[in-house]
Amino acid sequence: MVCVLSVPAFAADLTFFGGFQHSGNISIQSFESSTGSFITNFNPRSFGVFGVKLDHGKIIGGSHTLSYSPSFIYSGTKALNYSSDLIVQAPLPIVKPYASAGLGVIYSGSGLASFGTKFAVNYGGGVKVKISGPLSGRLDVRGYMLPGVTYQNFSIKGESLNFFEVTTGIVLAF
Repeated sequence: MVCVLSVPAFAADLTFFGGFQHSGNISIQSFESSTGSFITNFNPRSFGVFGVKLDHGKIIGGSHTLSYSPSFIYSGTKALNYSSDLIVQAPLPIVKPYASAGLGVIYSGSGLASFGTKFAVNYGGGVKVKISGPLSGRLDVRGYMLPGVTYQNFSIKGESLNFFEVTTGIVLAF
């Protein structure tokens, strides 16, 4: 019993986040134009993406994300995203940079640019900054690739959909 109780528990945290998505490749110009557009056209009913992340592990661990996009990639298409990632983070006390990559699925069932359920690959990173006690802030930048997307309302078939997502949130560690 002493051996079992002396093993440190794995660190875990829960993040509630919101952010925006932008189609295309990540570049400084597209990031700046998306940020400016996002700030001037902010409407809480059509927020780009919001959801929850569960991370576990101290240095190497897992991250699971469930998010909803009421206006996926500016098209008015609703989408639900689930992904599981491998996460590697620095074991620093106040500022924790991290990198992650993983697999998931995105379901887009209604709207002009809907495409059903598709396999997704994602990669990215960010930083968690301790605020006070169990609370931290989080900034995450993530790229997504969905191969072989066929839009239900268009004749475009077999295209890859690439987009990036920038989110910020509040982290509760436990």
